[in-house]
Amino acid sequence: MSTTTTTTTERKFVTIDVNNPAYNVGMLLDAVMAKLGVKNDAALSRELGVSPTNVSNIRNVKVALSAAMMIRIHDVADMSIATIRSFLVGPTR
Repeated sequence: MSTTTTTTTERKFVTIDVNNPAYNVGMLLDAVMAKLGVKNDAALSRELGVSPTNVSNIRNVKVALSAAMMIRIHDVADMSIATIRSFLVGPTR
């Protein structure tokens, strides 16, 4: 009889605080634009399949970057979720 061992990975949940100075969604959008080779938010919105208003509201922190938008960026720009999140939270201690 064989025994099976399982290991669990502890997950750390981080709340993203848009008032934290480390939250820099503008730099994230700029990095996505550079990766996709687009020159402005209108072109970025077309690549992501969202309205230009949506991109503008995210850039100006009128709305938070949603999980769905993070996944869309991940899929379109081939950026890891960890990389995307690094723009949204400061370094962990």
